Amino acid sequence: MANNYPVLIKYMRNGLEESAHSGFIVHLSKEKLLHQTGNSEGIKFYQRSCSKPLQFSSLIKEGINNFTQEEIAVCCASHTGTKEHQRHIRSILNNINMTENDLLCPPDSPLDKYEKEYLIKNNLPVLKIHNNCSGKHAAMLTLCKHKNFETSNYNDLSHSISKIVIEQICNLCETKDIVISKDGCTLPTVATTLPELGKGFLNLFLSEKYEKIRTSILNHPYLAGGRGRIDSEIISAGKGNLISKVGAGGIIVVVNLKREEALVVKISDASYSARSLVIIKSMLDLGWLEEEDVIKSPLNDLYETKIKTETGEIIGEAEFLFKIS
Repeated sequence: MANNYPVLIKYMRNGLEESAHSGFIVHLSKEKLLHQTGNSEGIKFYQRSCSKPLQFSSLIKEGINNFTQEEIAVCCASHTGTKEHQRHIRSILNNINMTENDLLCPPDSPLDKYEKEYLIKNNLPVLKIHNNCSGKHAAMLTLCKHKNFETSNYNDLSHSISKIVIEQICNLCETKDIVISKDGCTLPTVATTLPELGKGFLNLFLSEKYEKIRTSILNHPYLAGGRGRIDSEIISAGKGNLISKVGAGGIIVVVNLKREEALVVKISDASYSARSLVIIKSMLDLGWLEEEDVIKSPLNDLYETKIKTETGEIIGEAEFLFKIS
């Protein structure tokens, strides 16, 4: 399958190609496919953490409306494990009389470098709540309690909660043709086509039924990820118009609320830097962001196309091999 990916970006060091990154770009509205770089038709990819907002919408559908905006943002996040993230997750667990010990995600080092340094400096253990998926797990526990389901095995693919969440994702993505596996955090992840994933995001974030999810993420972009995370920085730079979510495996989705369109990027080798460069370049091509929006925000660091030595000397540059009109 990798041979079907077109090369989107390559890094040239002193005139010699050092690396190249293949992938797909899909631009769509709810009604039609507007552009694609490469033909991903019929190819399924695991949504990974891109599913988190779709998964959380199951709680809204089931009538659970007692979450604060901050708590919703954390549940939809691949968060960085800061103390603020932890505080809101503990609040969710406290509301259902459960603790971190009830989470079935494994302990994982926090993505936030300051929190990681704090743990090391104070010889403190890495906890389950540091896992970037712990907010999603707290949401699933809440749904279990609401439905009076067994909580000790809520991550089983055959658990009743999995069926509810997977059915909701299929409805939003307008498909029944999926593949199911377990994500790294042990909860189910589904595979859909890239247009189906984009359509799922449009159906979620353009719906008044799920307005609270949209507002929560827009109002709290750094709870919905973290400082320096590409999705959080896109939301922040978008000035209330863009919502973004990353997933492992090189996937990212961005919804333009004003234009009612979505962009989905998949990088074949899951390169973080290539994914950031490709999605930002795509938004610039489409006019979703202006150059000034990037330069004056932390996105500028993520849009570094120059290859430099450790002393700052420029000895190469990334070259884009696509353009979206």
